[in-house]
Amino acid sequence: MSTTIHWALFHANPSAKPPFDLATGITENGTQKEFIIENCEHIPDAIDKMKKWIEMNQVKFAKPFTLLYPIYMDMMNSDFEGTMHQIAWLIKDEADKNGWEFNRTGGLSGTTSAHFYVL
Repeated sequence: MSTTIHWALFHANPSAKPPFDLATGITENGTQKEFIIENCEHIPDAIDKMKKWIEMNQVKFAKPFTLLYPIYMDMMNSDFEGTMHQIAWLIKDEADKNGWEFNRTGGLSGTTSAHFYVL
């Protein structure tokens, strides 16, 4: 069975304390699925858990592979807006370090994780 990971979406709500979940978009023999990595304590922990899962399950990376972080509209103009942007930068730094893409979902863009499956 051939499995490819296309994206990873960090459900790290800036108003909530860790842990958070990391959703991953995979295809198994052409069928799109999500796999959830639970109980991530921080961004590097989520990346580490994802990499271990990928290695253990012999999953290959799509080209491009994208790290995603939602735009939490309800956090805009609140005490948590700065935290949301800080989390986004931490995720982007991980993407840059690993040669991956980074993007945002939600907000007014209408972009969802489904837009990042590589066909």
